[in-house]
Amino acid sequence: MKTISQSPRFIGMAAAFLSLLITGNALSSDSHEAPAPTAAATPATPKAKVAAPAVNDDQMSKALFEKISKGSGDIIIRTGDLPAGAAPSEVKPADKPKAAKLAVKPADKDAHDVHWSYVDGPGGPENWGNLSKDNLACSKGKTQSPININVDRAVKAELAPLEFLYRPSPLSIVDNGHTIMVNYGEGSNLLVDGRQYRLVQFHFHKPSEEAINGERTDMVAHLVHQHHDGSLAVVGVLMSTKKPSSVRKSWFGDDAVIENPMIQTLWNNIPLIKGKTEMPGVMIDVNQLLPADRNYFTYMGSLTTPPCSENVLWFVMKNPIYVSEEQVKNFDRIYPMNARPLQPKGDRLIKETRGS
Repeated sequence: MKTISQSPRFIGMAAAFLSLLITGNALSSDSHEAPAPTAAATPATPKAKVAAPAVNDDQMSKALFEKISKGSGDIIIRTGDLPAGAAPSEVKPADKPKAAKLAVKPADKDAHDVHWSYVDGPGGPENWGNLSKDNLACSKGKTQSPININVDRAVKAELAPLEFLYRPSPLSIVDNGHTIMVNYGEGSNLLVDGRQYRLVQFHFHKPSEEAINGERTDMVAHLVHQHHDGSLAVVGVLMSTKKPSSVRKSWFGDDAVIENPMIQTLWNNIPLIKGKTEMPGVMIDVNQLLPADRNYFTYMGSLTTPPCSENVLWFVMKNPIYVSEEQVKNFDRIYPMNARPLQPKGDRLIKETRGS
């Protein structure tokens, strides 16, 4: 056992330290709580644990010298060195950080509570880029769609024909809250200039998003294709209720546009509940949405809905398909207007197939 030489200098230091500890103990006992009746009394409530019995000089001295005799290198008396019941129990501080987190959490919502729409306001087209960092192209992009196609400024060129390698598919239709969309089965492809894109889905806008010489048609169908490398190609098929005078019948004929059978099949099967996909067991053939004349305009653009991703190859058919006014009105009853405003063309090149 280690022997401690109790020199006058050491005893003096110890006495001074004991005096400070006893004074501190007296200060710590200065509270507004009534003291316990006796040191041996059993605490009646949790608060009685805080009011600890006083530590006398003999207990403090004994604890101090036992600490020194262990040769720990310091002479600080800790809670564990005092006799059982002589030290006050620790009171845990209030858990403030948790309260702070609860106060901050609701602030995380802000813009995410606003969903994009075609109506002017916080979620309108001019604010799409502010709703999410994923939508920055909607406001910062340089090659956005749709655009106005000025026929006089389009470059007439010998372009590769569009090969529509489409086959029938079971109908899978959904009202996604922005449009009526059809998810198309596998095996249908667009082949252009040796590059193949798979038809993924098609959907509708009213009026047409694209404008030809500043004019929009009643509606448009967008056929969305994807290459295996992830790049996109969209075919825009304009839809009109008015046939041009060159294809009208003679004066005794009927100029009214008859219903498009493909469109009527789709409208007949629109789900009653938004967001619910219906598969009614009906087969459809998307070839019925294509005009007989396959001439087209082409340019580089973007998706016309958030996130407005760019580098999308666009083909806009020069000639529309025809639908009845009643078919347009039926779509109007669900979506009166779901077309993005025209975007700046900038210095983009628009090409046009040479032909009618």
